[in-house]
Amino acid sequence: MGRNALVTGASSGIGLALSERLASDGYHVVLCARRAESLREVHRRITSKGGSASVEVMDVADVERSVRRIREIDRSLPGGLDLIIANAGVGERKGHVSYAWEAIADACHVNFTGAAATLTAVLPEMTSRGHGHIVGISSLASFGPLPKSAAYCAAKAGLSMLLECLRLDVMDSGVKVTSVHVGFVKTPMTEQSRHPMPQIMSAEYAADYIVKELAKGPATIDFPQPLAAVTWAAGRLPRGVRDLVQRGLKRVR
Repeated sequence: MGRNALVTGASSGIGLALSERLASDGYHVVLCARRAESLREVHRRITSKGGSASVEVMDVADVERSVRRIREIDRSLPGGLDLIIANAGVGERKGHVSYAWEAIADACHVNFTGAAATLTAVLPEMTSRGHGHIVGISSLASFGPLPKSAAYCAAKAGLSMLLECLRLDVMDSGVKVTSVHVGFVKTPMTEQSRHPMPQIMSAEYAADYIVKELAKGPATIDFPQPLAAVTWAAGRLPRGVRDLVQRGLKRVR
């Protein structure tokens, strides 16, 4: 019996690279994103190399429809879904001050609520079957606060905490839960950024690293090093020290 994976945000960036890598590893990949034409292009790329994929136009911010469709997909595939990767994400909405609701709304709806819906839609079914793997693409930005980044940091931190709680809830069920904390990746989102992006990597490199590590079933995947170690340590500085550092960062962002 083949393995089935569902990837959100599959039309570009990490999601596209993950989908292609998983297909090359023998998965049937359900490609989920909002842009139908882009998904069809990803589908063409995968099938032209002999891979197996299907297209599902989905806006994860529409949580009720997303959950319904993921459950339908799970029932329609032989053996159900083996792997779900909640990758869809957005940044701060431009045109508003960074701490306005209008600036953070999209990230809350997509990066946290949409991801939560994606990951838990068929989690009970996975535990009943005694196997499966749910994966959330979080960020090193979830390790601590950053100026002008409330939308992204808060939603990703929430996603990481959700995954850690879910991991405890399904422990010993046979279902694996992994939170991926990744640094800077060359994607359409980071192309719009003007702040420094140390150790930035290609989406293909990130996807290869993630898939290789997922085979071990870890609770977390944090990379690249040493950026992950520095970010983790910075998030645990005393607040007074951290405020001094962040004021300096704020001037360059």
